Amino acid sequence: MTSTQKNWLSTRIDEHLDWHCSIEIPDYRSLLANLQTTLALDDLQASSLIDQIPQFEPAVDRVLLEIAPTMAELFQQLDDSQVAALEANLAEQHQEMHDKFVAPDSKTQAEERSERLEKRLRRWLGRLNESQRQRIASWSVDMEGQNRIWLDNRQHWQQQLLATLRSRSDPGFTTQITDLLIERERYWTTEFKEQTEINSRRGAAMLADVINLASDKQLTRMREQFATLDQDLQQMQCERTSTPA
Repeated sequence: MTSTQKNWLSTRIDEHLDWHCSIEIPDYRSLLANLQTTLALDDLQASSLIDQIPQFEPAVDRVLLEIAPTMAELFQQLDDSQVAALEANLAEQHQEMHDKFVAPDSKTQAEERSERLEKRLRRWLGRLNESQRQRIASWSVDMEGQNRIWLDNRQHWQQQLLATLRSRSDPGFTTQITDLLIERERYWTTEFKEQTEINSRRGAAMLADVINLASDKQLTRMREQFATLDQDLQQMQCERTSTPA
């Protein structure tokens, strides 16, 4: 980006951060408290976790709706060479992700998928026991083919974004960018749409089993992690800056 574009974007980012820390973060604390209560249930069921999804999705949409005008205005400031560079960078990223996540054989993909999830869960539960690791491995095998489906969908959405950028001077451009972000499911591949619902159920069932297999020590660690995260969010809250008259 040019220096003018960078300075303009920096100012807009500061405005978005002020909005986020004053309006959104207090809601995050409430959402996480509800999630913690759910995870503490005896004999946790997958359905209880799935019921949490509609509570988190609106928070994501609010952030995307907040930044959509900024993204649209930034895109409108790009010249043809910058759009071409963006397209080249996305193509390069796609190839790198294909080589990392899709090219390996199914067994390697499953092992690496398990390792990634175990790494994330260790922050919350500490070292996993053998039963938990076996449950994660079983889930990972069931996810065969998902890497390709996910990457194909990512590329499909990006291609529609690039097509929209070619008409960035049109009056309805901001609306088109907002639709790509907020109504994103309309721009997904059919295969990805079908698998998303299936994978949500698989993931919820697996996570419920992992939590139900947790030791008292692991559950204590999870409570401590929630408390730490809540403290972090509390410190990130800020007073909403008054809008000049």
